[in-house]
Amino acid sequence: MHPLLNLAGLTPEAKARRISAHYPALHDHPSGIFYSLLKIDGDRIRPFGPADFIGIETFSFKGWRFPPEGPWEYRNNENSIATSGYWLAAQVERFLATGEADAKVQAARACASLEAIYRLGEADGQPGWLGKPYGFRLSDQTSGDQYLFAAWGLFSYLTIAPPEHAARIRAMLVGLADHWRRMDYKIYYLDRVWDNRPDQHAYNAIFTYLNTLAHHLTGRAEYLAEAREWRGRSLWDRETKLDAWKRDAANKAPHDWPPNRLVGTARQPDEYLCWETTIHSLFAAVSATGVHELAPELVDAAALAGTLEKWWEPWSLGVGDDLLPYYFFLLNLKTGAWRPAPRTPRLPRTEWFLSQPHLSNTNGKRWTEPLSRTLVTSVLAGVHAPRIAAPARSLARRILETIDATRLRWQIDPDGRQIDPDLSDVVDVLSSEIPAAYVFAFWRGRRQGWW
Repeated sequence: MHPLLNLAGLTPEAKARRISAHYPALHDHPSGIFYSLLKIDGDRIRPFGPADFIGIETFSFKGWRFPPEGPWEYRNNENSIATSGYWLAAQVERFLATGEADAKVQAARACASLEAIYRLGEADGQPGWLGKPYGFRLSDQTSGDQYLFAAWGLFSYLTIAPPEHAARIRAMLVGLADHWRRMDYKIYYLDRVWDNRPDQHAYNAIFTYLNTLAHHLTGRAEYLAEAREWRGRSLWDRETKLDAWKRDAANKAPHDWPPNRLVGTARQPDEYLCWETTIHSLFAAVSATGVHELAPELVDAAALAGTLEKWWEPWSLGVGDDLLPYYFFLLNLKTGAWRPAPRTPRLPRTEWFLSQPHLSNTNGKRWTEPLSRTLVTSVLAGVHAPRIAAPARSLARRILETIDATRLRWQIDPDGRQIDPDLSDVVDVLSSEIPAAYVFAFWRGRRQGWW
């Protein structure tokens, strides 16, 4: 059995050490670019291949400039950027806590993965473009959150990076901000144009952070002006997207939320379907913390504490007592009560949200990304949000103690009846986030003297 699939009975420190000892070996592609999601095949963990998608309904990749050869490349590299940045931040934490040389080696590997992805954009004449490297090649797909993980990891690494690498890392970080400005914060995402400019919540925080980093590294006024502009439109220090929904509902303002159609008539009055809704907590928490540390004029201590409180407090929505979050759940905007979404009939392909087969209906499957995001948010709240520091630290410890081989998986069918056979590619998949989140959170807490 692969050691990552046998965490039972280990202490949190032993789990953190086992993950650091065995996770890097899974990222052995000759390009140096990290895999993201990996297939759990019995006692093995391996990359996806064509055979894993026989009889599986998949995304069409229509309209993409550089489509992957098949869905196996989509799975293998969907989060390669985020996985690299996350692991980089985690190994920096480990090094700062322990001084272990291996942590520095692993950090350098993660940085090299990000640089290899960055070079793909440079070769295409787009310095600063981080495309999701499907098939370990250039793609035209990315998102602001992928950039956040990359920037977070790279800037953390500057504290321990060899001097000969520091100039390149600084140039990459500035390049990330430059490219988003050149794109005017618009990208073609999956099947539509995604304009990030109107965002006032987690993605606003990300772009405030990217420009704050560029200003810190260059001293150039245009980056500070850009960060101020984003911050001036922001609401993330006083509300989450859920709060915005509640505000709209209280004002009887119509709110078009396309995923609601997946539930159909099963949705009751005042209910909204929550789909990947609470996981933006890490985006706001990491971004606000980073801006506060570099430009407290934009995010002072009170604003940082308020941000962390706001984004941490909804952590339990959609989460069972067993700490296995539901992928789909319904939230009553008036009462705050939630319930698991029912299993609904699958819609025809033309009505799938984001053209994704896994967004053709709702069901009772579980997933673990909320655990990874809540874990990091809890640790940061434990440091910077005095009002909730104690419960946040307690929750972080609980998650660390609960993570096991089941919760290392990306998605889980709890009774074998929630996920249709032709959508079963998401079952028995190693999370692209839990390993790094675990290592980061454990060693940051150790540095704080919490455990």
